[in-house]
Amino acid sequence: MDSYNDILNRMKEEYFRLSNNKVQDLSDIDIRMRVLAGEIYNDEVNLEFIKNQMFAKTAVGEYLDLHASDRGLKRKESVKATGKVMFYVPLAIEENIVIPKGTIVSTSGMKAYRFVTDDEAIIPAGNTSVTVSCTAEKGGKDSNISAKQINVIVTAVNNLELVINTQGFSGGADPESDEDLRKRILDTYITVSNGTNKAYYKKLAMSVPGVTDVNVVPKIRGVGTVDVYIGSNKSTPSQSLIAQVQKLMDEQRELNVDVKVFGAEKYNISLTFSVIIKEGYNYDSVKGKIITALTNYIDSLSIGEKVLSTQLSKVIVGVEGVYDFRWASNSNSSFSIPDNMFASLYYCNISEVE
Repeated sequence: MDSYNDILNRMKEEYFRLSNNKVQDLSDIDIRMRVLAGEIYNDEVNLEFIKNQMFAKTAVGEYLDLHASDRGLKRKESVKATGKVMFYVPLAIEENIVIPKGTIVSTSGMKAYRFVTDDEAIIPAGNTSVTVSCTAEKGGKDSNISAKQINVIVTAVNNLELVINTQGFSGGADPESDEDLRKRILDTYITVSNGTNKAYYKKLAMSVPGVTDVNVVPKIRGVGTVDVYIGSNKSTPSQSLIAQVQKLMDEQRELNVDVKVFGAEKYNISLTFSVIIKEGYNYDSVKGKIITALTNYIDSLSIGEKVLSTQLSKVIVGVEGVYDFRWASNSNSSFSIPDNMFASLYYCNISEVE
């Protein structure tokens, strides 16, 4: 697309060609040309924007949502993380401590995350603690906190000052990004969902907020059966998310088809190899880049997708600073991943060839 100055210069060149006179700066014709060039440039910008929004490959935001709607899809909203917290007192007291439903607790620090209790809880007289389910106040993967991060009681409760989450919170997910939604849209053109194939059940499962990966395996339990394995941000999904997908399958499955939904499990990958570093590169720096590149590749694989030696090799030698590498004699370099599992880089032992 031409810039404003390109348009204006071409107009002045054409004026000179036709009149044999140069346009003087700030003359009447110069001002007219500048205004006209600005309008032409604005029209070209708007036209380019419209062209981009016409196609799912280039559309963004609300315009991409319209393309999704045409394919029977909808952008997934954010999901709130869930978990449990334990309220406790150092010494038992002689009366019940009632913790109302909706009590707010949070992490500490500059960026605190708040969580709300799902039910009323009671620390009975003579006891010191009670555990209650909580949900993040806001959706997003940032609320997937680790254990022992919640330590502040925001809502005042008589005789209660201490709280902790003994386990991490999980299940939180950000709103679906343009790129993730775009991929789902384009997938519907590649594999058409007709209500009787794997694509149909994958489309259903992927429509549920929090589900980021799906593998559909028909007939594994016999004719007329379909097993659906789901993942959530490269982790095993919560039981509530599995139940939500199962409910959707029960409502929209084909007649006389038994559909079961399961949470995909992690398949740990261990790699051992040595590398030859190019001259002028730092080994520790290159090693870190290799681990990052391998993690990104393995995390990009779908549930049940194989980890191929050729792809691993391509990733390693593609890292800047790597001259060559060698697999250890006792290390696997190719992995067949079960249909109900997703690959995850668990251990990566890299040594340097002197």
